[in-house]
Amino acid sequence: MTHTCVHEQRQEFNADCIFCQELRQKEGEARNASDNLFGEIIDSYPDAQALEDGFLVLLRRCAKFFDRPINRMTRHLFDELLPFVRDAAEEEFGGDLNPAIAAIFRTKCALAQGSPDNTGEIGDIYRIPPNLWLVRNEVGGWTAMYPEDY
Repeated sequence: MTHTCVHEQRQEFNADCIFCQELRQKEGEARNASDNLFGEIIDSYPDAQALEDGFLVLLRRCAKFFDRPINRMTRHLFDELLPFVRDAAEEEFGGDLNPAIAAIFRTKCALAQGSPDNTGEIGDIYRIPPNLWLVRNEVGGWTAMYPEDY
């Protein structure tokens, strides 16, 4: 029999809750199994470096997803969204792209579905149809991207 608790429904973790502890243990075992599948990380790309290199775009006044801002986007996704948001930004937001982008994400986030191996930590992935990801990032928010940019 599977048990759930109010914390799981809210996608929170409570260290005093026995159900949360059991779930965290099972998720850890699943993550260890997937770590063994992919092996050791051979390279990582810090946020500051990705911004400096132009791989990531900083978003301000952004949409929120699970109480965290969508505060980064890959340059690839930004460049593809730009033609669609530019007119809306001019007409509705005085040329500011950030609220126009936020409006798109507020709508799309309603369709987001989490990966079964999410643990409530950096690296969690939520899929937004048809082909977008939100990845929990190291700076307290989410990075919007195409899967191939991961």
